[in-house]
Amino acid sequence: MQPLAICKVSVHRALQRPKCVEYSPVTDNYMIMVVPTRASRYRLAFVLAASLATVAFHYGLIIKPSASDSGLFHAIHGRLCYIPIILGAIWFGVRGGVGIALFITALTIPYARYGPHAEHGAAIGEYTEMLFYIAIGLTAGILIELQRRERKRREDMAVELARQEHLSSIGQMAAGLAHEIRNPLGSIKGSAEVIGDDYPEGTRKHEIVEVLSKETDRLNRVVEDFLKFARPRPIDRTPIQLNTLIEDVLSQIGVDSSTHSIRISKDLDPALPVAGFDSEKLRQVFLNMLLNAVNAMPDGGTIVVETRSVTRDGKAHICVTFKDEGVGIPPEDVEKIFDPFFTRTDN
Repeated sequence: MQPLAICKVSVHRALQRPKCVEYSPVTDNYMIMVVPTRASRYRLAFVLAASLATVAFHYGLIIKPSASDSGLFHAIHGRLCYIPIILGAIWFGVRGGVGIALFITALTIPYARYGPHAEHGAAIGEYTEMLFYIAIGLTAGILIELQRRERKRREDMAVELARQEHLSSIGQMAAGLAHEIRNPLGSIKGSAEVIGDDYPEGTRKHEIVEVLSKETDRLNRVVEDFLKFARPRPIDRTPIQLNTLIEDVLSQIGVDSSTHSIRISKDLDPALPVAGFDSEKLRQVFLNMLLNAVNAMPDGGTIVVETRSVTRDGKAHICVTFKDEGVGIPPEDVEKIFDPFFTRTDN
């Protein structure tokens, strides 16, 4: 059993258009599901119009062929149909190529059965041509999708390589900087504790010393985060019940969410199996997702946490979903959401 995706859905209250970012901790990849754009609708309309035009040409609705030219028009039509089929495959993949091929085939079947060539035994040729349409749409769609996947894989590899090099340099700098800061922080905290003993509780100076101690602890936690980023520990998988971990994380943010008028709804699959996870890393992921959801709803709302078992590609997975009613992720920030320390939160 493997984790499949951690999904955070933010729905803008005014637009009510969901954006879903799925993240797989196994492959360290994320997928963004996008609503069809206006350009894709225009492309679909163009392909359908081109298909109708070729069929109209075939039926002689555009140019009326003479009896001697009907064979030529038939041959021209057979070649013209390839254009919308290939365009459908280029723009919409296998579904587009096969879909347009079936659309043209359905429109030309009456011509094959009742047209002028049906009486001359040419219907077999018409049906064979239709099979070629479907074969071409399927082949073109498969080739286009394979090419897209390969291009996407190369682009992802180039981006990931550049990102790793960038993070490596930042990590080295962070490690050196963290060590330089951490040592004097210990001295400052120790000195503050000694000074605090000289002033009774409730006095102004004792409060100032407490503030100094708390701020020193906060800076030390920041330094710890830098060190964890610079030298991440290896994944330590242990069998755990994911629902138990989620319940524990939800209890951590319970107080924080109540102060923001936020309600948390749980839909946890009780039949979820025990699986191997790095509980500490996954705890941090869940905590970050929930805190982001809280920060995304300044006026309050509902956070829904769901777990379920799913099967994909013949393999069993566990899917965890976080849904909120926040303002959503700005398009310009989507590519940055997995960058370390990136945030739009003021606090």
